[in-house]
Amino acid sequence: MKLLKIGLSGVRGIVGETIVPELVMDFACAFGTFLDSKKVLVGRDTRISGPMLHEATLSALVSTGCDVLDLGVCPTPIIQYMVKSQKARGAVSITAGHNDLKWNALTFIDRDGTYLNMFQGEEVLDIYHLGKFAKVSVDRLGSIKCVEDYLDVYFKKLRKFINADAIKRAKFKAVIDPCNGAGAKIIDVFSQQLGFELIPVNNEPNGYFPHDPEPRPRNAQEVASIIKVVNADVGFLLNSDVSRVSLVAENGETLSEEFTLPLVANYYLDKKPGIVITNHSSSRMIEDVTREKNCPVVKVKVGQSYSIQSLINEDGVLSGEGSGGVAVPDFQPAFDGFLTMSMIMEIMAVRKKKISDLVRELPRYHIVKEKIYCPPTKIHSVVNEVKKLYADRDIDSSDGIKVEDTEGWIHVRTSATEPMIRVIAEDISPDRAKERTEEVMNFISMLIK
Repeated sequence: MKLLKIGLSGVRGIVGETIVPELVMDFACAFGTFLDSKKVLVGRDTRISGPMLHEATLSALVSTGCDVLDLGVCPTPIIQYMVKSQKARGAVSITAGHNDLKWNALTFIDRDGTYLNMFQGEEVLDIYHLGKFAKVSVDRLGSIKCVEDYLDVYFKKLRKFINADAIKRAKFKAVIDPCNGAGAKIIDVFSQQLGFELIPVNNEPNGYFPHDPEPRPRNAQEVASIIKVVNADVGFLLNSDVSRVSLVAENGETLSEEFTLPLVANYYLDKKPGIVITNHSSSRMIEDVTREKNCPVVKVKVGQSYSIQSLINEDGVLSGEGSGGVAVPDFQPAFDGFLTMSMIMEIMAVRKKKISDLVRELPRYHIVKEKIYCPPTKIHSVVNEVKKLYADRDIDSSDGIKVEDTEGWIHVRTSATEPMIRVIAEDISPDRAKERTEEVMNFISMLIK
């Protein structure tokens, strides 16, 4: 089964099978055509396939007449910020985010630093499928310019947005694991800018991931063990492009990525109350927090593009997902791991509390996340069949299938990034959360045999 996911904001697949230079160049040509041959930024994470796809992308964009500002290895949220700073027409981030090493992707970014919306994404796809790319003569080919001073620009803005003085006075010690991804070595600059002591883990930008580049407790054991040895205040895990963050408490507890958004919301909504955007797969913790702050919640489909577009349309103050992504539009409308880590440390500094104390202020639920691979030709029909399990229940079909009751919920949907079905359940009882997922997983397994 060849794996290729074409979405509104880009294309993702297995390198050497579906992600090959020819396809990458065609998509980059389509995007360059969509941008009307204007200035564009390009950056990538550290995956070993990155240089190959990077060169293919540069060549394709130049062929359409685009002038390219090449950021090299660069976290996606910094690319997104620099689009506006450089007054570019758009950007391409070459990264597969939380996927493992065999995957890579092109993510397309608009002039405002957001992922393409539905209409923009469909326009790029139309250009790609028609193959009607802009082609310019040799005297109108685009140029390539390497940009190297962008970190100062980004971190200067970050320091102004957060309470950097409070963080510096707290003299925190933080363990950060960028998983040898795009955040490697840049976390050194981050720590210098904010004035905390950094204990780096897997901090070589070589693209060889020591574990899945997904910030989840199962990948946090190394950080947890180091925190206790060095007596650090907090630990952070990042994905390969620094758009997602999960935490480890000072006592070594590996916290679910579901805690990231509620922790930020519980503090930020006191400063700026308003609408919060999240998805249907995120923990009820965020609903409990917003209810306590008398702030409304809007739920959308899973995916940064949906979350950010709703954030803009609803004039929201905060957006995020249970995957560890958080966006604050007053800084930028993008999931930004550096901002998220900064805000967590600001909360600790201002409220003078440990991570474990802040977590105890939140309600506790038990969430189980499962996935099962399914042939692309069957995946939507299989999800639709799951409705039979809940024939006597109210079903929310706005993003797959979701069924709720007073004690918890279950959500079944197709993955936006891989050919799989995701089954996520949450309950006040850990056993019941597991039972919810097992019932669906067994049912799906029978369907796809």
